[in-house]
Amino acid sequence: MKPQLIDLDYTFTEPFMIKEIDAPFFNNTHHFHNDYEIVLVKESAGKRIIGDHVESFSDGDLVFVGPNLPHAWFNEKEYYEGDPNLRARSTVIYLRKSWVEHEVLRLPQTAKLRKLLDQSRRGVKITGEARNQIGQLASDLYYKDGFTKTVNLFSILRDLSETEEYQLLTSSDYLNTYNENDTVRLNQVYEYVMKNFPMEIRLEAAAGVANMSVNAFCRYFKNQTQKNFFWFVNEIRIGHACRLLQKKDLSIAQVCYESGFQSITNFNKFFKRINGKSPTAYRKDLAR
Repeated sequence: MKPQLIDLDYTFTEPFMIKEIDAPFFNNTHHFHNDYEIVLVKESAGKRIIGDHVESFSDGDLVFVGPNLPHAWFNEKEYYEGDPNLRARSTVIYLRKSWVEHEVLRLPQTAKLRKLLDQSRRGVKITGEARNQIGQLASDLYYKDGFTKTVNLFSILRDLSETEEYQLLTSSDYLNTYNENDTVRLNQVYEYVMKNFPMEIRLEAAAGVANMSVNAFCRYFKNQTQKNFFWFVNEIRIGHACRLLQKKDLSIAQVCYESGFQSITNFNKFFKRINGKSPTAYRKDLAR
């Protein structure tokens, strides 16, 4: 499916809404909406897509997503195979755009919050100790009552706006080009890649999933994601490789082939282009 415009006003009437998710796997489609969203992954692993940014996620992942920015979380393959020991747990905080921009920003000393809201249109990933501290506040928020919930939410917004431990996710020139006239294809392509990236992926097969000719599919994918299809596939593979490199019992060659690459040379080349370092250097940094 295309990223769907979801109107959250139909699902909540208060200035903010908090949702707790506990399921075998995340079941959201690639979508966007008119409001702000804070997502804390409590327990799970997979690939996260925000705008034109693709990255692996795991326990503790914390992001702030602005209005009309397409996003989705796809679990690793084993989550869909019925393993009862695997769970997808998260806390999601929705902030009504009109409330934040027309009421909260009227309060004194909110200049830093205004900057955060501007940055959220690229997606903001919180890192370091700030991730742990803000993540704990977000994790507890659902269980707070009354005014305490509102006070703690403002604490989260304050800490988000003041931290310097963050990363902007989408490229600076990213634009959401989706509209209601888009064909219902992209989510099916994403799901196809997530399921098949460890194997050879042929362009003809991906185009077939989208029910398009190869040339039309290449133009469509580039227009919608602002990147080449095989670059996207290799981003998924490298993200998986980063996860595998944490396992010390796997050799670099094993990581390469289990991630879907057919040669060590190509694996090393793409790994360095995406991460700025070789797989060996990446593994050494993990051990520090």
